[in-house]
Amino acid sequence: MYVQIEDLKEGDILLEDVFGKTQMPLMAKDTELTSLHIHMLKAFLVGGVEVAGGASAEKKPKEKELKEKPVKQAVVSSSEPADFFQQYLQSVENHKKEFQKWQAGGSIDIVKVREMIVPLLDQAIGQPEVFLEISNYSDPSDYISHHSIATGLISGMIAMQLNCEKGTVVQSALSGVLADCGMARVNPRILLKESSLTSAERKEVNNHPFFSYKMVKDINLLKPETKLAIFQHHERLDGSGYAKGVKADQLLPISRIVALADAFHAMTTDRPYRRRHLLFKVLEMFRQDFFGQFDLEAVKALTNVFTKLPSGTVVQLSDGQKATILFVKQQHPTRPLLQLQKDETIVDLEKRRDLYIESIL
Repeated sequence: MYVQIEDLKEGDILLEDVFGKTQMPLMAKDTELTSLHIHMLKAFLVGGVEVAGGASAEKKPKEKELKEKPVKQAVVSSSEPADFFQQYLQSVENHKKEFQKWQAGGSIDIVKVREMIVPLLDQAIGQPEVFLEISNYSDPSDYISHHSIATGLISGMIAMQLNCEKGTVVQSALSGVLADCGMARVNPRILLKESSLTSAERKEVNNHPFFSYKMVKDINLLKPETKLAIFQHHERLDGSGYAKGVKADQLLPISRIVALADAFHAMTTDRPYRRRHLLFKVLEMFRQDFFGQFDLEAVKALTNVFTKLPSGTVVQLSDGQKATILFVKQQHPTRPLLQLQKDETIVDLEKRRDLYIESIL
């Protein structure tokens, strides 16, 4: 039933997502309206909405209809991500086995690498919310394998967000998985070290792009630009990266994608010698602290992957408080408008720079 905003009552249930001249929903379908929701609808000049239930509707939906939908949603939200993460952990385990073969001098079986990442990427494309949880599954003791699979997934997702053709999406994902394959040629003692590296150890680690390229250069199923991206995944647009210190005009699009994905996952993951940074804080760091080092369009695409949060999403803030997202701003997607759960205070993260979203609940 369509109801004018001035006639809405608390308890009305939205039948459709509501957009208030915004790309993301101002309020999600199935939201039960409160006085705050109604106030927001008026503030965003929404004329009217489709609702069911509550005092505004002439006819309440049957009790069965109200119960069935949440049950269906619960099944989707609880089972599908669980299936994804089960497959993710299996891919990590498969990568670990292959990496041990590479350490023993074996060559890369590109068919097995494709089997690790392509089906997993297909699943992730259908449920992008899983990207918010990937870092939580990483185990510092198996960092390289977790990092390789996650970097492949994130690289593929960035390429998709940039509207790359399917072949480029897959090649980006393969490049992400294989970027650190050269670590198999680095002294294992260095890989297991839990403290900061010496200058000599750091120099050896920084040679891994050369090792990675040597390991992939003769693989026919990888395109030349994919092999180059594997070699260039630590390069930066301003020339501050390694192994060659090349600049923007020498970095192909796929190289820029994988470089961003690699750095992002590394920064948002626990390591033996440091704690991870908050995901939303890292997204802001790419736009501010690291401005000029990473491709801006790729950064925007990465941000889109992690900030497609509808109104009603519950989050935990960096100070431990829980809050509900009211509205995601297009210009500041990492700093939405929130309502604190403890006292219903409205918080605008764009103005509260001391706070960050820590996790999605």
